[in-house]
Amino acid sequence: MTTTQTTAWPEGVLARYLTIGKTTVDIWYDSGDVKAKCRGERCPWTDRQITEVFYTDTDEVRDQKIADALPSLQRAAQAHAAKCRAMARPTT
Repeated sequence: MTTTQTTAWPEGVLARYLTIGKTTVDIWYDSGDVKAKCRGERCPWTDRQITEVFYTDTDEVRDQKIADALPSLQRAAQAHAAKCRAMARPTT
């Protein structure tokens, strides 16, 4: 049986990992940092990579710095998602 996730990703999310608790670990860029956070209820896991993006950087330079920071953060996010059992709080 194959399942696909059809829920839209939040604006700005660069990568998303499904945890075994059926929530997500999201990676996004924010003000010079590439950040990751587990969305499981009360899960404290977070990580970030500082990309040292400056206001004088071109879009191409900023994008390259983000691309350089992503691999290690993606490995950390995947490793966390593979073991986290925290579930998201129901919305209703």
